[in-house]
Amino acid sequence: MSTWLYQMNQKSWDPRRYRLEIWEGQNWKWRVGRIISPDQIPAAGDVIALFYAISGGEEYGFYGWAVIMEWLEDAQQVIFRPVAPSDHLKMDPWGNDDAQELANSIRGKVKQGTLWFVDDEKSKQLRNGIAQWLGAVTKR
Repeated sequence: MSTWLYQMNQKSWDPRRYRLEIWEGQNWKWRVGRIISPDQIPAAGDVIALFYAISGGEEYGFYGWAVIMEWLEDAQQVIFRPVAPSDHLKMDPWGNDDAQELANSIRGKVKQGTLWFVDDEKSKQLRNGIAQWLGAVTKR
């Protein structure tokens, strides 16, 4: 299983629209522009983290994650299904300094793109970061 970061564009898809349309358990098909990966391609069963960059809008951070159902190579599209805790994250995105630092480390020097491969170490950081963020919510 691999992990991917999908960077959403706030100018093309406002976070308010994302909150209205994306729900856990529903399949979605999105176009993938530029893929930044050493040699992997997305595959069914991989994880995809949904992220708004800080540039281009007022809201940013990790808004959810999903399971990739299918990669359509010819169409350059990914079919995915958001899973828990995506419904929670879209209401309270993980967008603190730790989230921004992790996203920057995943994207490296290439900040303009759509889909980045996430190595195992950063995948663990992503999972732990989301879990810590959700744990802290109960204390707020």
